[in-house]
Amino acid sequence: MESSQIVHLRQNFETIQPVLDNFSTLHQLWLKFVSCTGDYILTPKSKTQNNFCSLIRSHPEGLQRCRTSVQQCTHLDPDQAHLFPCHAGLYILAIPLHGEQEFLGAFATGEIRINNMMTESSNILKRVRDLDLNKVKLLQFYEQMPIRKREEMMILGKSLHAISNNFLKLGISCGNALITHNHPAKRASSKTESSLKDYSLSRSNPLVQQAVDYILQNYGQQLTLEEVARQVHLSPAYFSCLFSKEQKQTFSNFLITTRLEKAKELLQQNPFVSISEISQQIGYKDANYFSRVFKEMTGIPPGLYRKSILKNESQQT
Repeated sequence: MESSQIVHLRQNFETIQPVLDNFSTLHQLWLKFVSCTGDYILTPKSKTQNNFCSLIRSHPEGLQRCRTSVQQCTHLDPDQAHLFPCHAGLYILAIPLHGEQEFLGAFATGEIRINNMMTESSNILKRVRDLDLNKVKLLQFYEQMPIRKREEMMILGKSLHAISNNFLKLGISCGNALITHNHPAKRASSKTESSLKDYSLSRSNPLVQQAVDYILQNYGQQLTLEEVARQVHLSPAYFSCLFSKEQKQTFSNFLITTRLEKAKELLQQNPFVSISEISQQIGYKDANYFSRVFKEMTGIPPGLYRKSILKNESQQT
């Protein structure tokens, strides 16, 4: 059964599925997208894995060895494409993908035979002899695999590396510039925004910060996790996981905290505005529900909170 992390990654990166399909069809290679743990996140739908590899992966130990081979992508130089041997004697063309500070995954071809770098059939059998596989079928599948030229594979790898990583860097750069342009720091000038900013993260993740800024601007609306995720172009499941990780609290808790901070200010600054009106202004249609939430979070109902604040102010004057 797949882990929730793999499912989240697949949902977040599913837009590159056509890339895998078209590339695999055009070059007759099984191009997959793998995580830093060697898990297959996306595989081409237009082409199946070669029979040789499928047979090896049918054995649990063979599957683990294949995963370990692919996991080597995380240790490769991110500035170039690589052609390296797998545990069974074939070769993997790998293109590491890196963000600003971390490894995001890699494009990796299905294992291929390379001219002048081929392993003898007898050595192939030696490499996997403990897997107890059908030797006749294994050699048959091995001989059926097309032989590729190393030079052609490296040119292909360099091209894919340049396209993917340069567009990735361009996207990050443009994304950061767009976030800065649309959400200038000077917006946090009021007392309320300054206090609310205490709940936001230092801009370690631009997408989460963009979501935080959107919430601070729109907390008075009927916000949902799905809507905010859509604003930052992430799937709801992945956004929820990323937001909780960065903010150290759930999306729901952050939204409640944001609304209640604004409610406190309104209760203090507008002594003649009804609780019902304040409830509407911060995004709660039901004033009774707002009062219950306020009491749960602060220990006292909003009306009593207002009286205590006004009493303290009058005593100070």
